[in-house]
Amino acid sequence: MPHGSAGRPWTYAALSETNTGERKIITIEDPVEYELAGVLQIPVNDKKGLTFARGLRSILRHDPDTVLVGEIRDDETAGIAVQAALTGHLVMSSVHTNTAFSVLERFLYMGVEPASFVEALQGVVAQRLVRRICEHCARDDRPDAELAGKARLTAEQLRAGRFRKGRGCEACRGTGFHGRLALAEVLRIDDALKDALLRRESAASLREIARRGGHVGVREIALENAAAGLTTLQEILRVIPLG
Repeated sequence: MPHGSAGRPWTYAALSETNTGERKIITIEDPVEYELAGVLQIPVNDKKGLTFARGLRSILRHDPDTVLVGEIRDDETAGIAVQAALTGHLVMSSVHTNTAFSVLERFLYMGVEPASFVEALQGVVAQRLVRRICEHCARDDRPDAELAGKARLTAEQLRAGRFRKGRGCEACRGTGFHGRLALAEVLRIDDALKDALLRRESAASLREIARRGGHVGVREIALENAAAGLTTLQEILRVIPLG
């Protein structure tokens, strides 16, 4: 049961990948943001009593293969989603939190039984969007010492990186940026994390356990993209405080 903490773009992308015409896919959303061919999409209607929880219960009666819950906002919806995942459905949803690890805490605070949650959960995707450097006016730009210090860059990272910024041109309307870049942190739930979740350990503890298992956080991913010249350190620091 994958979850995200930055909205629905990744869930639509995931649905598109699995939508081969061989699976029955139903969504409950507030609102339906994009129409997907071959997918039954149901909008939430609070005025008529069609909440996420009630809509999800109704969807499960139709025996879908894949379910998208636009957002998990309350204990009831969280519990139904977990039970749906335990009974063989692929459940995707989004949860608004600051980090991937906060998603894990959020579900436990919602009163979901830890053993069931651990059994149902496959992974968490946390996404941040940053502006992409305009390729029409990009130029090399070595970060100054103050900026490098704020980003906690080492001398080696500074030497190895291809840092750039946009000068500003007609193509980017003088901003130096054109388009956006998705920074996606993927947290896979291994046995060590499952044990920690059963012990109800804090998000900080879960993060440390994941790092020991090779997990790469969104901050590291962001700095890699800046060092590759795809976005700027200033933009990274604006969206993801690194201090």
